[in-house]
Amino acid sequence: MTKKVRRDTEPVLADALRVLGGCDHVDAVAVDVAPGTTAIGFTALILASPPRWTRSLLAVRDLLVAPFGLKGSRSGAVRIEEGAQIGPMYMFDVSDEQVVAGKDDKHLSFRTTFVVREGANGLEGVCTTVVRYHRTAGRLYFRAIEPFHHVIMRTLARRAAAA
Repeated sequence: MTKKVRRDTEPVLADALRVLGGCDHVDAVAVDVAPGTTAIGFTALILASPPRWTRSLLAVRDLLVAPFGLKGSRSGAVRIEEGAQIGPMYMFDVSDEQVVAGKDDKHLSFRTTFVVREGANGLEGVCTTVVRYHRTAGRLYFRAIEPFHHVIMRTLARRAAAA
């Protein structure tokens, strides 16, 4: 099984686009996962043990956005169940086929889907993020965090593949 993170060319978008009414940004990463892995298992692998530097970045982000009335992240146990909050996102829809997480805030809304599907080398886990900006503030905010988002998602996917 390869640990290489691939940019996915066929992101899973239908549910996120339906809920958000469109998108301003979309990206996806895919990695090979072990046989028998479900979307719930893949989500847990991605979110269960982020590197310390990602937790530090979220803490800095929370401090910087608090004066603007934006909600911070909560840390705690990783529970992949509807209504649970993990870091900056809430679990909206959880099944063995797909997990949809995200957040709606005044500056932007996003959805991240976690899916396991048949790939070229067996099962692959695909993590797709869809973002919809609300006002110029959302666009500026996401442009500022976008480079970090890409690095974090690739790192989390790589760690999930290695687990």
